Amino acid sequence: MIPIAVAGALFNQLVWLIQAPPLIPCTPFEDAGALLKREWLRDPGLIGKAVAWLDDLNPPQRLGLAFEQWVAALVTVSEGLELVDRNLPIRHEQATLGELDMLVRDRDSGKLWHWELALKFYLGTADHWYGPNSRDTLARKYRHLVEQQLPRSTLPECQQLLAQRGLRVDGQALLTRGRLFYRKGHPDSPPRHPQHERGWWLPTHSLPQQCWHVIDKKNWPLPIMSDKSTTSIDTPELIDYVESQSRPLMVLSALRPEPGFIVPVSWPNS
Repeated sequence: MIPIAVAGALFNQLVWLIQAPPLIPCTPFEDAGALLKREWLRDPGLIGKAVAWLDDLNPPQRLGLAFEQWVAALVTVSEGLELVDRNLPIRHEQATLGELDMLVRDRDSGKLWHWELALKFYLGTADHWYGPNSRDTLARKYRHLVEQQLPRSTLPECQQLLAQRGLRVDGQALLTRGRLFYRKGHPDSPPRHPQHERGWWLPTHSLPQQCWHVIDKKNWPLPIMSDKSTTSIDTPELIDYVESQSRPLMVLSALRPEPGFIVPVSWPNS
């Protein structure tokens, strides 16, 4: 059974998942998030049912897989959507061409949708949006989504596989969530959704002296400052930790309402 505190945090994460704006514009594909929002408006108890459904499962350690599990829970317990399949591999001869994140049927329209999901966090520099792991960039992820992942269900090999199961995809839909983190003085880097959630970032050598609250990665989607869910740390200790780990760390500050990343001086080249 999920502990009460964890269940409360999970409930809030699912509310955020439904209400948050897309990180990446969905056009020309459909917005899968709009279907989830429709189901929540139809059934205000949807999120509580999803938390109960997740109670029987072991939560994945990787945040991206947890995000997929949250979406699967919301679809499964909804009235108007049916989760037909998840992580469906597409094979041709002995080669794997990739997989479809989800096949979701809209019971209202009868249409079968191929959904692709992404939960991402990117930090903006003068020329790129980098992930905390700087090998990951927003431009690269965007190209992969629109040029490879979403068109995958249009491949003849995929259509043949689905036809063997009596299925035909009617269209593709995108569900992206996350946040873009800005440093003052750096221009925006498209593509991005105009209403995306924002944060900030600073290198260790620019930190003011104050107390910081470290956010566990599992709480990145909806970071909340809490004595029970965060670790307090002062600036010298924070600098030492970030530089020794050579990776960005998400924090909250009492002086800023939005979450931020503290990055080592070698980032994004580290």
